[in-house]
Amino acid sequence: MVYLSGMFLFQLFRRLVMKMFSVILAVITVCSQSCFSEVTSVDPPDNVTLSDLGLLGQLVIRWSPPATLHNLTDCSVRYQLEYFSTYKKEWRGYRTPRTSFRAQFDLERDVRVRLRTMLRGSCTNGVERTSPPRELLWPPHLTGVENSRVRNFTCVFHRKEYMECTWERGAEEPRHTQRFLYYWHSGMEAVAECPEYIASQGTHTGCLFPRHSVEEFTDFNVCVNGTSAQGPLRAVYVSLQVQNHVKPGPVEALSLEETQQGGELLLGWSPPTGLVPAHCLEYEVTSEHTDQDGKEWGMVNITEETSLVFPAEQRSCARVRSRVHEYCSDSSFWSNWSRRICVPDEAPEKPSPAMDIALICVLVASAVALLSLCVSVWLFGKTWQKKREQKTQHYSLFWEDLHPKPAVSC
Repeated sequence: MVYLSGMFLFQLFRRLVMKMFSVILAVITVCSQSCFSEVTSVDPPDNVTLSDLGLLGQLVIRWSPPATLHNLTDCSVRYQLEYFSTYKKEWRGYRTPRTSFRAQFDLERDVRVRLRTMLRGSCTNGVERTSPPRELLWPPHLTGVENSRVRNFTCVFHRKEYMECTWERGAEEPRHTQRFLYYWHSGMEAVAECPEYIASQGTHTGCLFPRHSVEEFTDFNVCVNGTSAQGPLRAVYVSLQVQNHVKPGPVEALSLEETQQGGELLLGWSPPTGLVPAHCLEYEVTSEHTDQDGKEWGMVNITEETSLVFPAEQRSCARVRSRVHEYCSDSSFWSNWSRRICVPDEAPEKPSPAMDIALICVLVASAVALLSLCVSVWLFGKTWQKKREQKTQHYSLFWEDLHPKPAVSC
């Protein structure tokens, strides 16, 4: 009896455990299926806004997570933002866990943005799920007199010592206008006005920036607006990288001489003065040569060295200019050409016979014109003097008639 009772209890316990296991398994299956069903699709971010910081193009994009993810705790959320850079003419993308993004935009063009939500974690079984994009467009807020925007706005960073920005009048700019320039970069707390204007007949046509007011390798934002009797003028917004607008000074201290071995010429020079590092410069050398048969030929060389060797000819001339090479900036202005140096030295050019004849004709014509002028002045003086004497004589006779002189007694 005891044995049978034990067997009965064992069988009853076994059935109970199996039922409990089945219930737990069913609950886990239902929960897992319900959890995974919530993230089969992901929504894009909500409440996207655009804010202007008043820093000449620095804008902030803000958004909030989609409502479907508010109660989600077992997955990480990131956002993929893309915006069209009108300065680079390309789409640029970033991924971030934050809900805001700050970038530089052209305030004269549309702001175009794409936003996506990205989800990964246990709720997606380790698979990254991405929402469809939310595309947004904000048009520019343009004000001012139509077609009054300045033209040919250019900035040159001379020798890295000072920067000069210049512009020309708008196509339909009203008369009696005045322009103003404002700028900002990351090293400034607020927007500032041009430190020193360049003026022509009282109107601002440019701005000079001393070295301490210029910042390299960051967005240097500029706005040029203006006033007129017809109202505000159309503003122009520019964002530039100052290091890409450097113009070195002219190359100096050139020398051209024959090498000790003979048969070759060595052209040497010193880096231009200024604050441009010597290791950031490259040089363009142009040379013209005349051989013993009178045949002329030329060469163009690009080098980072400060010397160049070329074959010695009957006559050779060269000149050099420099710019910042691609290792230190994306672009640069060529410097002015150096003086031309020759071996043998250039003799002063003798005027041609035609030039002599032309010079003689000019001198003769000038002498005739001067003589004619002198004769004309002399004749005019004589005529004027004669008329004055006649007028004085008539006046004296008239006075004597009115006032006869008394008789003089001895």
